Amino acid sequence: MRKAHVLLGIAVLAVLALATACLNSDLDREPTNMAPTASFSCSRTFGESPLTVSFDASGSHDPDGSIASFAWVYGDGETGNGKTTSHTYSTTTAKVFSVKLTVIDDDGAQSSVTHTIAVTVAYSPSPSPSAPCNCAGPDLNCSDFATQAEAQRCYDYCKSQGYGDVFRLDADKDGIACESLP
Repeated sequence: MRKAHVLLGIAVLAVLALATACLNSDLDREPTNMAPTASFSCSRTFGESPLTVSFDASGSHDPDGSIASFAWVYGDGETGNGKTTSHTYSTTTAKVFSVKLTVIDDDGAQSSVTHTIAVTVAYSPSPSPSAPCNCAGPDLNCSDFATQAEAQRCYDYCKSQGYGDVFRLDADKDGIACESLP
């Protein structure tokens, strides 16, 4: 019986030694850094150019530390930083921009997220500078123009195309159209 107790004691000591070794090896290891989560909201996701959008990355978090930096790429060649920021998109044609936020935590791990901003342009019924009006009609008069310069462009264009003063914008025939306009 005594031999059985000695063997049992040795077995218990071996188990305790093994458990202690396992616990000590876990204590010696550095904890694994968990990556942060990037998240942001936009004040607007579409609108007409120029469009100013505010961005807020307050929803970003790091489960085992803190976020050290916020880096923004606005999608139009411009960049920014900070937890909150704003940017103005100016374009002459409708475009969709990809906005990317990258957050880096205090241990160097990073995470990114992207959203899109759609920017439109206003429709302008004004004729192009190369053809400021349709010389073949419909009939125009000085009240159809906002400024004398606009009327003069139409007058000059029609004369250069061989139409002459088709709309009678130069009432006194001195080469200056709609002289009464601002």
